[in-house]
Amino acid sequence: MKRVITGQYDETVSKLEEENSKVAYEAAVESFVLLKNDGALPLQDKKVALFGAGASHTIKGGTGSGEVNNRHSVTIYEGMKNAGFEITSEKYIQRNIEEEAKAHEKWINENKGMPNAASLSNNYVLKDPDCISEADLTESDGKVAIYVVSRQSGEAADKKLANHDFSLKDNEVSDITLLYEKFEHLIVIVNSGASIDLSPLDDLKISLIFYGQAGQEGGRALADVLSGKKYFSGKLATTWVKKYEDIPFGNEFSYLNGDLDNEYYKEDIYVGYRYFDTFKVEPRFHFGYGLSYTEFEIEALEKKLEGRKLHLNIKVRNTGEHAGKEVVQIYASCPSGRLDKEYQRLVAFKKTSELQPKEEEVLKFEIDMYSLASYEETFSSYILEKGDYVIKAGNSSADNKPVFVIENREELVLSKHDSICHYDSEYEKLKNNNVWEYDLEGVERAVLDKNAIVTRTYKYGKPAVYSDEKVDRIINQLTDKQLADVCTGVGTMGMMDTNVICAPGVAGKTTYKYLDKGLMSVTLADGPGGLRLVRKTAVSKTGRIKMFKGHYLLSFMEVMPDWALFFLKPGKNDTVFYQFATAFPVGTNLASTWNTDIVEEVGYAVSKEMDKYNVTYWLAPGMNIQRNPLCGRNFEYYSEDPVVSGKISAAMTRGVQRIEGNYTTIKHFACNNAEDKREFSNAHVSERALREIYLKGFEINIREAGSKSVMTSYNLINGTYTPDSYDLCTKMLRNEWGFDGVVMTDWFSTRPGQGHTDVAVANGNDMIMPGDKVYAKSLKEGLKKGTLSSEDLRRAAANIIRSIVYSNVAKKYSPEDFK
Repeated sequence: MKRVITGQYDETVSKLEEENSKVAYEAAVESFVLLKNDGALPLQDKKVALFGAGASHTIKGGTGSGEVNNRHSVTIYEGMKNAGFEITSEKYIQRNIEEEAKAHEKWINENKGMPNAASLSNNYVLKDPDCISEADLTESDGKVAIYVVSRQSGEAADKKLANHDFSLKDNEVSDITLLYEKFEHLIVIVNSGASIDLSPLDDLKISLIFYGQAGQEGGRALADVLSGKKYFSGKLATTWVKKYEDIPFGNEFSYLNGDLDNEYYKEDIYVGYRYFDTFKVEPRFHFGYGLSYTEFEIEALEKKLEGRKLHLNIKVRNTGEHAGKEVVQIYASCPSGRLDKEYQRLVAFKKTSELQPKEEEVLKFEIDMYSLASYEETFSSYILEKGDYVIKAGNSSADNKPVFVIENREELVLSKHDSICHYDSEYEKLKNNNVWEYDLEGVERAVLDKNAIVTRTYKYGKPAVYSDEKVDRIINQLTDKQLADVCTGVGTMGMMDTNVICAPGVAGKTTYKYLDKGLMSVTLADGPGGLRLVRKTAVSKTGRIKMFKGHYLLSFMEVMPDWALFFLKPGKNDTVFYQFATAFPVGTNLASTWNTDIVEEVGYAVSKEMDKYNVTYWLAPGMNIQRNPLCGRNFEYYSEDPVVSGKISAAMTRGVQRIEGNYTTIKHFACNNAEDKREFSNAHVSERALREIYLKGFEINIREAGSKSVMTSYNLINGTYTPDSYDLCTKMLRNEWGFDGVVMTDWFSTRPGQGHTDVAVANGNDMIMPGDKVYAKSLKEGLKKGTLSSEDLRRAAANIIRSIVYSNVAKKYSPEDFK
């Protein structure tokens, strides 16, 4: 069987790499959030003392399936040096580089052994550098010091309070305090995929920056922002709490509740700022907050209610002395009635273009009444309750003011639904009985015309089997047993499989058994920080993949014993090739840009790499809600807010799918909001919270961008594994949102003791991944038992075949090319 190798045969930097590095740089620039400025920024002094583990070992992204094996990542130290800063703490930096190398080598040697292969994540943690000494201070002159606090996290494990994953360590506090006393200005940089507790710094007059995990160009981008060549324009997409105990039911999250089998969403709809604003708990930094080098004035101009849509024109004027960009955020406070409501919810946002001093721009918003509706579980309906809907504009959840009032004079029903994901247990949910009062004097208002609201009643049932000439030509040649192969991937060896498309590092591949029937095989690669491929590898004449030390398929392989990797050692006659993917800023950073245009460009950049390396399905973006800062995978996700998550992911999807035949796979559908024992965790959550918080972002993506694929999660929701859920995979996705793409499982989520392969396909989950003959056998047995019908199998297979025959690979090759 012939194959196509997707890589290049030398290490030359391609034009595409250069172009994508520029996109990664621009995205990083817009993602940094300035939280405090003591007057030091932008830096005028080129002499800077730089400290902290993350200065020379800046973390570009999280671990696990979210890793990106890029060519090189610019650290904060490297970025500042290259930008012309004089680093006066060179001896400290060089000592830390040497000690870190020794510590990492020691960790590898101490952890050699097969048990480590059970982990998806590299659980190595950066060594704490030696405490700053008097000699370090003496050698480091200048007025400005920078200290970088770094935290790592990854797939399959949540962050631990006891490990200081969410708090500063004693040595960090002592070092920061020492620098604060020595230097005129101190800048603390947080290099983490999520928020951390900064309580010990509250009384210090410092500058504070949320760097996040900014990808391969983060160090270069930050240097330009610090110098004033660029500027801060990022805003927090998640509330930063003063202390962990302020999080509602935080002591019951994941491992903290002592019961990893059950996760009770007691806060209900009150997630993130919805909780803090409603219950008047003051956070450290509010949702949507971020400083700039300049100041802006926001003014509402035209306001017009037409039918069920409100049109707003918001003028933004740069009133300061520096160029910048502002984010206008539109919030709505809805009247409470039979349903209690959060104090406010985000309904829209836009970022300005670059505004020079005294320059202004008008942003136009269109807000549908659906975004103001709430879900009434008793009657399974989205409703607008009677009362005033106060629309507010500003630049954070704490800094906004009323600009318009929509008066609704009777309860109106926007849509009627079937209920989904019924409760499997009763538990007490958070409630509030607050009545909000506003100063609405002089605020323009309009009465909603009830005739503008026409109730939509959804109809439910399994959709028709997809049919067109290309799909029918293939599917009509296949038996039910063969269709079972189509619905399952080729197994874990798909990551190493050289047949047809050879792209080492892909997470899986569809079957290539039926090339003679005209059916291609396509690949699936992890994300969402970029494509996860192996940077350097080799292939033997017999088609076996070989690997080089430092370029393993998964990072945990570096601690496996040498004998276990012997068969992967390259030979002198093997063909060496390279795949250079770009490491973009992680999801948290991209959301912090609040810039859908730059995120779409990131998506397009990824898509061009997909095209180069023949990747059809990108297993991204990650869209789960950042419900708690301890979730190990928060760095992959966007926000605590579903509108931000939905709009940013939709932009990413538009970018990727700008190239026909390249597909995003939005994940993890749904409620994968914790990582410890995720395969067996049962999320107990109300239907209202599901629809308004945890599914809303997915809905926005499907309706606005039309992602071609969805990945179900590992966990159960109210007692049913998500791949088995007809409510999620058919009723929500297909019947309500009109999704017509491929639904796939997360890897191994239908193995014994979890979901059920046959039930999953019967209920609308098309592709079982990573698949192999065992899963195909389960489908065939399901046909015999009657748990899976021929029509259901055919429906799933038709969706998959459709995606393949119209894929990027099918545009380049035909099945004949591989025979």
